[in-house]
Amino acid sequence: MLILTPLAGLRGLAAATLVIAVGCAQAQVQAPGTCVVERVEGAAVVSAAVLAQRAAVPGLALGANDTLRTPSASRVTLLCPDNLKVIVGPDSVVTVEGLLAGDARTFGLKILDGIAGFLFKGSGGVQVRAPSAVAAVRSTEWAMRVNDGVSEVFTRSGTVTVTADGGSARLGPGDGIDVSNRGELKPVVQWRPPRVARFGELLGPGW
Repeated sequence: MLILTPLAGLRGLAAATLVIAVGCAQAQVQAPGTCVVERVEGAAVVSAAVLAQRAAVPGLALGANDTLRTPSASRVTLLCPDNLKVIVGPDSVVTVEGLLAGDARTFGLKILDGIAGFLFKGSGGVQVRAPSAVAAVRSTEWAMRVNDGVSEVFTRSGTVTVTADGGSARLGPGDGIDVSNRGELKPVVQWRPPRVARFGELLGPGW
């Protein structure tokens, strides 16, 4: 089980102008296991065990164990290996795990808190860990939110497999599932429009 990391040091950051640096980001994202910041709306910071905290800006590369933190009203778009785009919503903490051991084609991320949306059209796999669940996908569009230790997963297209201590479930288009902070999987259901819209509000038009 993951330990939630507080959003320390984010208050007081001035709002930044929306900046896009697509060419720079695409040039760097080829590094194995690395994500690159494509777009920042508001302000966010990146930290690592051996480096001082630094501002998230377009073109900045995030390697294994780098953690991105977004305050309220902020979003960051990452370009990751194998045509994976990750949109990190407000009040979120996401750590890059990089290419996972034992499978060079699976890319790993952790959501410790908050929300992230995923647009994936690659041929490899993506594994996203949360405090109470693990989601594994190949080509699909989906999102995961961690709120008070509860993991919420929604699939917009394709399929997502969600695994927790209580078992596993397979989600198709329009399906969502909640996983309690103890790893109990709730039933897979078709999400109603207001709940889907709430995810859309948090993630913005890029998702």
